Amino acid sequence: MRRAVRVWCVVTALALSVVGPGALVAAGDDGPSDPEPTGHPARTVLRPTEISQPAPPKPSAKEVIIIVSGVNSSAQDPTFDALQAKLFDDPGYEVHRFGADPTYPYDTLGSLDQAAADLTREIRDLSLTHPAVHIVAHSMGGDVVDRALANGLSARDGVATYIALSSPHSGSASLAAAEPVLEQAGDTGLELRALLSTKLDVGSAAAHDLAHAKPAPSVAGITRLDLRIATDLAVTSRDAADPGIETRTLVPADLGGFLDGHGAITSDPRALDLIMTTIATRTVPPDRRSAPEKQLAGLVSLGALALSAALCLAGLAAACTLSFALQRMQPIRWITRPLAEARLRDIRRK
Repeated sequence: MRRAVRVWCVVTALALSVVGPGALVAAGDDGPSDPEPTGHPARTVLRPTEISQPAPPKPSAKEVIIIVSGVNSSAQDPTFDALQAKLFDDPGYEVHRFGADPTYPYDTLGSLDQAAADLTREIRDLSLTHPAVHIVAHSMGGDVVDRALANGLSARDGVATYIALSSPHSGSASLAAAEPVLEQAGDTGLELRALLSTKLDVGSAAAHDLAHAKPAPSVAGITRLDLRIATDLAVTSRDAADPGIETRTLVPADLGGFLDGHGAITSDPRALDLIMTTIATRTVPPDRRSAPEKQLAGLVSLGALALSAALCLAGLAAACTLSFALQRMQPIRWITRPLAEARLRDIRRK
């Protein structure tokens, strides 16, 4: 008996030395045993049918009116409040402001080509779900649209009408005149940019493009109309020239029109009626102004052109004088240069 016990102990000791003490712990594990290998790797990539897809855009019966504003504008500014108020209760239209959707950004001091490309993308996407797109553009916004049309935007993209308000289709003469002055200014060009700039930095990409803008050719299937106020000093009759397009110059309806002809066009009641009628009928309404009224508009517009040219020449003369003085009094640039940089930053933030 003792020999049998001894033999059992020896056998047990030998077994433990072979399998190790961990075998006892493993034997006491309450968890399930590992599954038998199947020979197939675990699937970690979802099948296409298991990936959630964005809902497709819903079609709409409403026609789109897309607003393209000018330099240093924003989607929240009040430029088009009067037009949007007129459309607020109309169930037939949906108003979009170019630049409001970050998918289609709008840098109003940047390249016209880039803005035109982003505008074209937005219009083409909207035309997939809406029966028609109507464009209303103000100031530089018209040049963005012109560039988009020149680069291929057409009636096939759903564009039905295009109405430009005080847009420099033929380029800005004042910006073109400023370019050689800035080129000759050398290191003092920063101060000259601050002196000559108001809303638009004359050294920006947008200013360069506007100085050399050309009218877009007439596009078949798109109804076109140009409107401006006769007292507009920013976009003169020379700048707004758009051969082959119906153009109407309006005498200011109130004091605001005389003080700010460029901005007043977006809220002028006659202009708003023409915009709405053109969009609704897809034809240019007949010009019901009397002959004396047309002649007066032409004379006022000619006077505004002369005044604008005089102001431009005075500004360029002041710029040349400033550049000459700064080149000979370099120490003062410790003051003027930071002021100019702050001024240009402020223009960018407006």
